[in-house]
Amino acid sequence: KNPGKKENPKPRQANAALQAKEESIQSLLQATSAAREKETEEILSSETKRITSEVQFEYQQQLQNEMAAMKEKYMKELEEHANVMKGLQEKLGVLESRLEVSRNYESGSKRAHKISAAALALANKLEVGETAAVEIAALKGAAGDEGVIASAVKMIPKSADAGVPTVTDLQAAFDKTYAIGRQAAMVPEGRSGLEGQLLGMIFAKLSVPPSPDSVPTSEEEGNVADGILSLARKYVQLGDLEKAVDQLNKLKGQAAYVVQDW
Repeated sequence: KNPGKKENPKPRQANAALQAKEESIQSLLQATSAAREKETEEILSSETKRITSEVQFEYQQQLQNEMAAMKEKYMKELEEHANVMKGLQEKLGVLESRLEVSRNYESGSKRAHKISAAALALANKLEVGETAAVEIAALKGAAGDEGVIASAVKMIPKSADAGVPTVTDLQAAFDKTYAIGRQAAMVPEGRSGLEGQLLGMIFAKLSVPPSPDSVPTSEEEGNVADGILSLARKYVQLGDLEKAVDQLNKLKGQAAYVVQDW
């Protein structure tokens, strides 16, 4: 370096210009880089939002499809369950109906058994002519207040409580009734006093009873009352008490009166 010689300013100026240009270029590069980075970020952000939106839409669509499928499956299962419940209810209804029928049958069977037992006990008492108040009360209790059997039980006369004569008893008792009836039938008309009674006894002893197969139908043919008594006796001996009573109901006067108790 020569001290006496002036320094040339051009190189320094050139260096300064180069430095300024370099700085300008650096600034431009930095600005360009920042702009590109910002643009890239914006593009990435926009693309991210787009992808996220598409993914969310696809996920939501898939979720809705899965929910619809699950709902359809659930509704189908619910319908099947409802059908099963309906079938079970129908079966339960049938079983309840059968159970009710069984209960009614069992109840009716027990009631019928009680009625049969009470009726048999009553029949046994009536057959032997013993008192039957307890058996009649038992039959009334078993039969209840309604129905054919209850109506029939109500028709049993109060006198049956003390027992009723058997067919054998009535057949044996009719012999005396028949004899007294014949005596009454033989009493002359208009002579009901002691003399008439004696005449009736005598005529009954001396006369032959008419055959039940050929009884008089008028006083011209014979004593009509005597014929009625013969027919009644025949029916009593046969055990047909209803026909015997029908015949006795035809009697009149003293004959009707003396057979009334029988």
